[in-house]
Amino acid sequence: MLSVVIPFYNEEKRMKSESRMTTAIDYMLKELKDPFELVLANDGSTDNTINLLEDLKNQYSDIPIQIVSYSQNQGKGHAVKLGVLASKGGKIIVMDADISIDLAEMHKFIKELDEYDIVIGSKKHFLTQTKKSQNAPRRILGKGYTLITNIFLGLNFTDITCGFKGFKANAAKSVFEKQRINRFAYDSETLFLAKKLGFSIKELPVSWYHIEGSTVSTIIDTWRSSKDLASILFNYYYGNYNKKAK
Repeated sequence: MLSVVIPFYNEEKRMKSESRMTTAIDYMLKELKDPFELVLANDGSTDNTINLLEDLKNQYSDIPIQIVSYSQNQGKGHAVKLGVLASKGGKIIVMDADISIDLAEMHKFIKELDEYDIVIGSKKHFLTQTKKSQNAPRRILGKGYTLITNIFLGLNFTDITCGFKGFKANAAKSVFEKQRINRFAYDSETLFLAKKLGFSIKELPVSWYHIEGSTVSTIIDTWRSSKDLASILFNYYYGNYNKKAK
């Protein structure tokens, strides 16, 4: 079985004004050959997101849907972690709630997971197809953050924060059980831990379309994420990843 993990934070407006989630589920029901489950992680939303997720679960009662929810916002990384650890599939796809990546990419990622432990999407790959791009400041900050992450953590990826990633279940559980960063630098921590644990990783181009309405604060979250890079190195060199994460 495939597990599809999606984190949510205050998505009421976007979920009501667009049919992206129902369109995505309908696509998976039609196009995926193997059975799948949805793991929807509500990261302490303060709007009506949780009720809309419950509506989805009721609407699609013929497929397994888990809702992981908690009252206080912890950050996207925490939501993804709990979603992954709750998943039951042998392969796991993590994607953002805006469904900005073309879902046809799922077939490619699922196939590559036969050979690789982790497959990550890249919006910066030279073969990537961008149907609508982000504004210039977000692109520049994103490239800068990826460069800093690669230098600090000894990685070599073109896109650290792309929200479309695939995992074999054993790799995902091993990595996310150790994860300690709750907010947006969790992507950096995930790839750092995966490398240190010896898992094979492949980066793939994706077809994507920028969706407005992100809850990310570009400058503030870039600054926070940069501080978190130091925390990752601290946790590694002081052996904190060998201890049970809270």
